[in-house]
Amino acid sequence: MNKNLIILKRCWKSSCLVLVKDVYRQIRGTGKAMLAVYSIKAAIAYQSAVTDYFNILVKDPKYAKYAEAPIHVVYSSNQDEQQASGLNSGLSEAKVLESFSLKKNGLIIVVAKLQTGFDEKRLHTLFLDKEITGISAIQAISRVNRTAKYKNDCKIVDFSYNNVNVQNIKDAFEHFSDVVVSDFDPFGDKKVLDTLLGLLKQSDSYDKFFTVFMGIYRDKTKREDAESYLDFESSVKKYIDANPKRTADTKAKAAQYFTILNRIEYVIELDAKYSEKSFLFFWRKFNMLYNILHRSEGLKDPIEVYFDNQIGIVEVVAEESKSQKMKQTEVAEPAPGSGGGQFDVLKVIEARNQKEAKTGALIEEFEVKITSFFDYVKESKEGERLIVKIRSHVSENEIYDDFAKIYRRYKALKRKSVGEFFFKETEDLVDKLCDDFESSCRVNYYD
Repeated sequence: MNKNLIILKRCWKSSCLVLVKDVYRQIRGTGKAMLAVYSIKAAIAYQSAVTDYFNILVKDPKYAKYAEAPIHVVYSSNQDEQQASGLNSGLSEAKVLESFSLKKNGLIIVVAKLQTGFDEKRLHTLFLDKEITGISAIQAISRVNRTAKYKNDCKIVDFSYNNVNVQNIKDAFEHFSDVVVSDFDPFGDKKVLDTLLGLLKQSDSYDKFFTVFMGIYRDKTKREDAESYLDFESSVKKYIDANPKRTADTKAKAAQYFTILNRIEYVIELDAKYSEKSFLFFWRKFNMLYNILHRSEGLKDPIEVYFDNQIGIVEVVAEESKSQKMKQTEVAEPAPGSGGGQFDVLKVIEARNQKEAKTGALIEEFEVKITSFFDYVKESKEGERLIVKIRSHVSENEIYDDFAKIYRRYKALKRKSVGEFFFKETEDLVDKLCDDFESSCRVNYYD
């Protein structure tokens, strides 16, 4: 199999995962996406591959509600290629655009069309498997920049060869808009990832326990039996407790390793050694044990984010000043007294308040309040029933609805003591709060 086919396979799998796990949930469950590709042949191949894999994903009860989301193709007629209408159940281009507009969710694959002038306000994510430059780059990415109620952000996911669009988009904004796009350096991150891989393998924690861990992991029966790890976990806990500084340093480097891997794994091609399953699972175990000893339950850090199968996305955000210098990624050091990890919802709150001088204090305050809210959920009868549903195969909508009811009751009871600002900032983020709560329940249950 040639290299281009391998890259294409990675792209369509990534596209499907992002669609069902992120895009379609945006804008109150009405998010849509566009995939711009370099040729008609690529568009046809993408539609076939994405459709097949998408049909597998929506068999999962969690994603079944997206099963009717269309996957359309739009390109100009070419006598050497199949007519686009034949790939869209006989629909003309006008009918395809009408269908895409009316449907709750959907993906539209385009070849040199709709990248200017196309105005679908609920278009949230643009996948790029072609190079865009100059004013065309700004026009193309502006397809997802239309405002809509409940639309808090938009995303660009770059599948281009060597990720040339990362620099092209930066250059285009600097030239035409006199702004600087936030720096994203996947190749620089890869160098740091390689350094961290070496440091983690040289760490005392790896040296002392990885061989023991592999003795369990290689046996499939033992690997899936939690009791098989009891002696291993007890030894690791004692070592962490006896070596706080050394293990804090290892913990920080492991967290950074997963942060970078999560950010670039689907953006550039990486050697298999960086995501070797036994290596990753070992550090997940180490991380879980470290967190048990050093922070309260319910919080979510970069390692758990990675294991939630979230993928790295290039976020194009304009900075205020052109004079800002690019910050190179450096190897992490442990912060004094830091427990590591935040709720995902805090990232949204931080972005909303990034111009405030006391953002750090605000986020810490919100983290405490979210933890208190989650404790309330866990201790309530409604919350106990919700946790049972989360650990079962109940539909996502039912979980969101039940969580929203608990949130509203909490708001009515605690409005004065918690403060109006907390509820003002979270009232449109209840689903994200639910995601954080659900993830903490699943992690604690399965680990």
